[in-house]
Amino acid sequence: MVLDITLEPMALEQKTFNVGDTVRVTVSFKYTVGVNKTVKLSAGPYYTNLFGKHLVASCVGDADVQLVPASSPATQSATVDFTLIPKANNGIDNGTYGLRVWVEDTNAVAEQDDVIVVTGNPGSTDMFSSMMPMIMMLLMMGMVMPMVQQTGEGVEE
Repeated sequence: MVLDITLEPMALEQKTFNVGDTVRVTVSFKYTVGVNKTVKLSAGPYYTNLFGKHLVASCVGDADVQLVPASSPATQSATVDFTLIPKANNGIDNGTYGLRVWVEDTNAVAEQDDVIVVTGNPGSTDMFSSMMPMIMMLLMMGMVMPMVQQTGEGVEE
């Protein structure tokens, strides 16, 4: 059995989501197959760094799509949802991500950079910056207290 799938190129505009939101992706593709076939359509966010592209696996969603036999390219549309899991639950961090859509066990992949903007994570940097004045005061007291104690000990009559 030969399954041939070609995903249409994506032309999405950048959109902002909060963590916890469900993102719905609708794709259209052409396929040919000789028998009834169920394929798994997957979608999820990815980021790019110095080492390449990395899928945020905890946020990937998938859906089963039924394909009927078609000897000439037939058009099929399908929808897949995925949820933006918060960073605190080993999910996605605030930032800008690309979107990858693919069909499992085929070479059908479509990607588009910088289309998902994620906000709403209570980040550790926010907590650190709010605690910074108190940390600085403790550090200063830790440096000043030994000097004050030494000065007081040195005076004897």
